[in-house]
Amino acid sequence: MAEVNSTSGAGSSIVNSLNMGSGVDIQKLAEDLAAAETQPKIDRYTARKEKSEASISGYAALSGAVNEVKVVLDFLAKASSTRSLSLTNSSTAIDATINSQALATSGNSDIEVVRLARSTTMRSAEYASKTTQLNNGNSFNITFSKNSGDNAVVSVATATPQGVVDAINGSTSGIKATLVNDTPAEDGWYILLDGELGSDNDFTVSTSAAPDPFQFATGTSAINSKIVYNGLTIRRTSNSIDDVIPGVTLNLKSTTSTNASISINEDKSSLRGTIDIFVDTVNSFSSIARDLTTEGGENEYSGSLSSDKSFVNLVSRQIKNLVDKTSSTPSGGLSSLRDLGLSFNLAGDMYVDDKIYNSVISTNYRSAVTMLTADTETQSKYDASNKGLSLDASIELDNLVGSAGSITRQSNSAQDKVDEYADQLLELEQKLLNLQQKYIKQFAAMESLVQRSKDTQTYLEGQFESMSNMYK
Repeated sequence: MAEVNSTSGAGSSIVNSLNMGSGVDIQKLAEDLAAAETQPKIDRYTARKEKSEASISGYAALSGAVNEVKVVLDFLAKASSTRSLSLTNSSTAIDATINSQALATSGNSDIEVVRLARSTTMRSAEYASKTTQLNNGNSFNITFSKNSGDNAVVSVATATPQGVVDAINGSTSGIKATLVNDTPAEDGWYILLDGELGSDNDFTVSTSAAPDPFQFATGTSAINSKIVYNGLTIRRTSNSIDDVIPGVTLNLKSTTSTNASISINEDKSSLRGTIDIFVDTVNSFSSIARDLTTEGGENEYSGSLSSDKSFVNLVSRQIKNLVDKTSSTPSGGLSSLRDLGLSFNLAGDMYVDDKIYNSVISTNYRSAVTMLTADTETQSKYDASNKGLSLDASIELDNLVGSAGSITRQSNSAQDKVDEYADQLLELEQKLLNLQQKYIKQFAAMESLVQRSKDTQTYLEGQFESMSNMYK
């Protein structure tokens, strides 16, 4: 409430205490008259402002509930969320690990490790020291020729064994060089070369130095690894193989005396756990939506959107319609959550029909995963390819809670109203102050007239009394 200057109020009180003027408290009278004219509007706009502020909290609660549903859908969009795989391995000759829950499938594999991949190794002639001068101290080139047809030329600027090692290790040849001493007196130095794994990386060495200061002798020749996988012979350039068993990496440690048995077991209960979380989250949303439109609830936001019940109902319908949304990757006759047994009871709560769900999972589990996830793990919502029902539904909810979503727009509109009502209240407060000051000035002028009338009355009474005394 606006207040008038305290000086005018004190003046009015002094006048009254001296029994001057009309005796009316013009300060209180001015405040009452000004309030009678403006206070109803102030109260009305204050109530509107508080209601809009409450609705902002309500929209925030509604948006939060929708986002909870969206979070579960985003998790369910990953193929790994639908199951849990475990691996057992009978052999220490192979280190087998699951590298992708999305790609790996249940099953058994029989593997024999025939040989490991190997690299080409070479040893140079002996040198008296690290700094023995080569090629009369002149720079020269070393050429590595590989089976793959790739040649690498390494320029040696410092013509010593150490200079050769540094030049090779600083190149992109893929060859590693080390300088090793074989005697305590450190008078016998050798350059050792080690290439990359696989027969394509077997190499020979030539040099522009004359005579050849290296005389490299081959220790081992590069070969591919070789395994027999379920009867099929497979060769690879590495001892780490990740393209034989889908979603599994095989790190070969040694040859096997007995074939390795690798089994992948699938726990399908993970999908049901995620589905149950989704159901609980949808039901939590429904409870919050009802509370937002019901006056007198226990939560601080209860009834805050009672005046926008039609909008809340629209959002609720969009959430419930997810049960019938068609997947962009239908599979095996499954295309919606309802096909998995999800539905709503008469009270409006979501539930899972166990009979339908268990039947689908026992006979058509892989199709259910494909329908929900498109068998993808980290697909972006901006990807143009089909995404599966879970990510499809999550993207649809962006139309509610995204920066341009309908809930966001409603909240922004309510904030605009709050700002508008705040401006109107400021104007009314100023109007109230101006009216008070206006009335005080008017009443002060009236008080002055009353006082002059009293002064005239007192004067005339004195004159009449004097005249009367003259004739006594």
